[in-house]
Parts: sequence; structure tokens; C-alpha cells
Amino acid sequence: METLKILAAFVIFCLLNAVLLNLPFVYSEIRIINGDWNWSGKLYAILGSLVFLSLYRKFPLSDYFLTLRQNKKFFTKGIYILCSILLINSIVAFFSPVQTLSIETLLFQFSMPGINEEVAYRGIMLGLLLKVLKSNSLILNPSVWITALLFGMAHGFFLSKEFDVIFKFQPFFWSFIYGLIWGWLTVKSGSILVALISHNLGNGLGNLIRMR
Repeated sequence: METLKILAAFVIFCLLNAVLLNLPFVYSEIRIINGDWNWSGKLYAILGSLVFLSLYRKFPLSDYFLTLRQNKKFFTKGIYILCSILLINSIVAFFSPVQTLSIETLLFQFSMPGINEEVAYRGIMLGLLLKVLKSNSLILNPSVWITALLFGMAHGFFLSKEFDVIFKFQPFFWSFIYGLIWGWLTVKSGSILVALISHNLGNGLGNLIRMR
């Protein structure tokens, strides 16, 4: 019974996060910030996460990896992994098509994705699933794989203006892979901090390099 309650909380949060992210696309009048990026959806989703945590107080924040404390034994290794991710991401970005300089894009990518998505996917979602899906293997941990898959789907599936479902494999694949890496980093470090920094720096630097 307790497992079902936690899974229900997980499903409710997933739906809440998805709805709040897409709400400004459906109701343009509720946009807080107008621009080329979904600032309003991200802000609503972050607010939704805070509301969820304030209402569903079954577990401490540290169980959702929402803490600045790091596993000291893993900290140095985590920094090396973070730097490696940024290096690989920068190399890929250098050989990608050049983009037009956009201050809004840089501000958005250096801030919003990591805050919203790491709190949601590697924080709340991963924390809840780990309560019900036990595993002795981090590599094969079902909670990490499920949250990575959901993360990939969130970036791979799109709705057109005619509300047709569109699937793009490349963003799905890379988001899934990064989801696995960030999930592993979060569980090993005990905090979303390294994943969040890696996420925002990777997005921001990648876009900055493309604007060269």
C-alpha cells in the first residue's frame, strides 16, 4: 500500500511538471516573460516543484538529493566527470552549425534547464522511485534508467501547432544518455549539485560556442 502511494505521488508530480511546462503554449495570456524561450513554463514548473515538496512532506529534502552536501569520497571524481562532460559537449558544439548571437538564449540556457530539470528529474522523480525500486547495482538501477527515459522523452516528443505528436530521435537519444550520466552522478554524490552545474554549463557553453 505504501509503495502504491509513493508511485501515485510520482505520477502526479510527473503530470504536474509536464502540464506546467506546456501551459504557456496553450494559454499565451499567462506568460510572465515573452521571448523565444519558454521562461514562463520553466518558472511555473519550478514553482510546481516547490509546492509539491511543501505539500508532500513524507521524506526529507536530502532524500530527493536537494542538498549542498556532497559525498566527500566521490567529490573529486565528480569534478573530473563534470569537466569531461563539458569538454565533450564543447567539442560537439564546435562542429555543430553556427547560430546567431542571442543574449536571451545564453541567459536561458545558463539558468533555467538545470534548475527546473535537475530538481524535477534527478531530484523529486529519482528520489521517489528509489524508495520503491531497490537495486544493488548503480549501472542497472531501474530508477536511474526510468528517469533518464522520461527525460529523453520530454526532449524527443513535441506537439505541433495543430497538436500533432512529433518525435525527434537525436534530442531524445542525447537527453537519455545525459539523463543516465546525471542520474548516476546524483546518486553517487548524494546531491543534484554536480548534475545541475554540469547541465547549465553544458547547455550554456554549447550555445556560446555555436555563436562563435
